Amino acid sequence: MDYKEISRIFYRDGYRLAHQHLEKEVSVQNLTAAIRQLYDSVDDLLDSFIQRSALDGRPAECKKGCSWCCHQVVYAVTHEFLYLHDHLQKNFKEEIRNRILARARENVLLTRQKSQEEELQVSTPCPFLESGSCMVYSVRPMACRIYLSSSESACKKEHDETDTGNDFPDLFEFPLRAGRMLNEGFVAYLKQIGFQVSEDALDQGYSTLVTLGRTMEGWIESHSISP
Repeated sequence: MDYKEISRIFYRDGYRLAHQHLEKEVSVQNLTAAIRQLYDSVDDLLDSFIQRSALDGRPAECKKGCSWCCHQVVYAVTHEFLYLHDHLQKNFKEEIRNRILARARENVLLTRQKSQEEELQVSTPCPFLESGSCMVYSVRPMACRIYLSSSESACKKEHDETDTGNDFPDLFEFPLRAGRMLNEGFVAYLKQIGFQVSEDALDQGYSTLVTLGRTMEGWIESHSISP
């Protein structure tokens, strides 16, 4: 499998997807539709990959209720934070949103004095994890979607031994690479038309966004170049 060519293909696909939705007008509606299609494309790709892997004798062991990977640092990009925040505002009561925010802030306090390497060794539950399930599964970031393992026991071991410095637990390379490059191509177009895009740990990025009152509308208004 030529991973360099795969990277180029999916990078172009991500760039093209953003271009198709935002070329004529940069609006909340169009940006939201672009992000939704980006995620749908990855989900469809993963469904096909999972079926093929099962036929090849190496099935994915990720399933509902398994949350070993939901206790590690996850990084997301600006458009993902805003999309997630918009979903929470529309679908969750203030009491629940405040509970999520409090958990995110607690996690930030645990890691703010640590280097990135030390931060990656901290095991804390994701603020969106409740009773073993993701509260925002349909709008979870790309990094969560493409984290696909062939061994639940390896994931548990990684969760229990975060300070060992081991590699990621039996993850499938193809979805990791495809999803990452789709997102990078998507971001490349956003930057080209003037958006300020950054990447941050999920806890830090989300808590900062809420604290500063950032919205997708405000982000769109601040971008400086018309396509």
